[in-house]
Amino acid sequence: MNDKASSAADDEPEHVNAGEEGSGVVPAGDSVAATPHADLAAMQTALTALEGLSSRGRACALAWLSDTLGVEAPPQGTGQVGPVLSAVSSGRGVTAGIAATQGAPSPREFVSRKRPDSNVERVACLAYYLGRYRSTPHFKTPDIVDLNTEAAGPKFGNPSRDVDNADRGSGFLVTAGKSAKQLSVRGEALVEALPDRDAVKGALREHPHRARKRDSSNKKPQTNGGMAGD
Repeated sequence: MNDKASSAADDEPEHVNAGEEGSGVVPAGDSVAATPHADLAAMQTALTALEGLSSRGRACALAWLSDTLGVEAPPQGTGQVGPVLSAVSSGRGVTAGIAATQGAPSPREFVSRKRPDSNVERVACLAYYLGRYRSTPHFKTPDIVDLNTEAAGPKFGNPSRDVDNADRGSGFLVTAGKSAKQLSVRGEALVEALPDRDAVKGALREHPHRARKRDSSNKKPQTNGGMAGD
């Protein structure tokens, strides 16, 4: 008789715990997935605050937040932040944004893999990366310079000239308004063909470009009989 009573008493706490599990009560300290809407709201707020900043400004703000909150941010150059925030704003969801970044190479890995052999090709590769992995299809020269630094590429001697050559001279970029540029169809074909030089030749033949020349009538004569700027 006493054994039966003892057995019933032993079973009683298990009965209470089972009831707690069935009630949906989350144990203290286990708040995973308890506030998904708060997460999304925070991401939307972050997007609103960050989208008006330059690439450098965004990186600084995210690094500060990571340090202040004591959380580990995605490694710089993985291309994970921009697509996730873009996914939130477009309604595709965080999961879709994260999935889109799986396997994204760093700028250094990407440029090394493409092996551009000229400044204009390197500009095209960096422009491609900005659009594909950073959700920045429209960019300015400082964005190219900053990404080139991340990629540990050789410093551009004259970035504005190189970007202009990639646009007017090679047709890899086109104007996107408000002093911004974007990758052209020809430029995209070039980058996707790299590093296969035979494929590059075919891509450029398929997307021909006639270089736009500067108006020589505006050049001033030099004392040696040449034209200024020659």
